Amino acid sequence: MSLLIPNVGETKLLADLLSGGSLENWSLRLFTDAGTPAETDTHLTRTEATFTGYTAKTLVRAVGVGNWSTPASGSPTGSWSAETLVAESVYESQVWSPASSQTVEGYFILGSTSGILILEEKFSSSKPLTNGDTLTLIPRLGLS
Repeated sequence: MSLLIPNVGETKLLADLLSGGSLENWSLRLFTDAGTPAETDTHLTRTEATFTGYTAKTLVRAVGVGNWSTPASGSPTGSWSAETLVAESVYESQVWSPASSQTVEGYFILGSTSGILILEEKFSSSKPLTNGDTLTLIPRLGLS
């Protein structure tokens, strides 16, 4: 499934892009509901994971070691195949190690202070997690 930036996220990102200033960090979270991401989704749409050991991950809005890589233009990867070049930045790997079972369907990112849904993506297939498993997610953003 493709990454989706819902209407509320588009508005927030455009305001951040144009106004600059102090940007809030983002909160990376996993969801368990089987719903398909839609333009009209909000922070209330997704059902957040609750497995033992689960925590939301803070994505600091900065470029540098341990945060977002320096944005660069390069050959497309993944779903960017229709483009010849894309500008892209990658965050460090985020890892969850559940101590109980739960099936995860995808992830979403909220503004840490505003609670606004910035983006969401459903995995191509469900991820049934059990005690001892590891789920690694590498946040990646690009513009084409």
